[in-house]
Amino acid sequence: MGTLRDEMSRVLNEWDKQDQQPETTSQPSQEKTMEKRVTTTQKLINVIAANPGITSKALYKTIEENHQDIPLGNVSSLLTQLTGRYVLSREESGEVVHGKTIYAYSVIPEAQGKALRDAADKKLKAAQARMEKARQVKAAKQAAREQLDKMLAEREQEQAEERTGLSDLLPQGTVFPAPAPVPTIATTSIYNTKPTWTAKEALDGLSVLQARELYVELKQIFGG
Repeated sequence: MGTLRDEMSRVLNEWDKQDQQPETTSQPSQEKTMEKRVTTTQKLINVIAANPGITSKALYKTIEENHQDIPLGNVSSLLTQLTGRYVLSREESGEVVHGKTIYAYSVIPEAQGKALRDAADKKLKAAQARMEKARQVKAAKQAAREQLDKMLAEREQEQAEERTGLSDLLPQGTVFPAPAPVPTIATTSIYNTKPTWTAKEALDGLSVLQARELYVELKQIFGG
């Protein structure tokens, strides 16, 4: 077994060898693929530029006969992309095959295509801005609705607390004592009874002179 110095020297040498090895990368392959894709697109544009107004039917036939380096399987998607980016124009040719409309393609001049792309991009941005504004308005309405619901819920809670009575505050199952009986009042009320009166009691309270005057008055009333 070697010394620590020998082991360290061996490890460092291995690292040096790894650093000296060329790094492999897929970049050249990616660039080659991109170059091939661009070349295929440009070749397709060149074919259409050489045959303005060429129909898709005639285009497929021309590529199959004279441009085997353009994959037929990519033509349809390339036509869609180039038309959408205003590199190519597409119009109905008036020909229908198996119920499908055949379109004619032409190359749009570069300046005109750029103007069309700028207008389309502007229109797209305006539509996106409207959508964003609508989203913000919707979010604001939703937030306001949630805030209103919260306020109403809090108000209902406050009103419920205000209506809470003493019995609601007591523990559940609390038994209240029976009310004390109301004392009964005698049948003959002191306010309705008349004092018992007798002639003897009335005379006992009179003096001789008063009795004499009473006698005279009674005699005049009843005669005798």
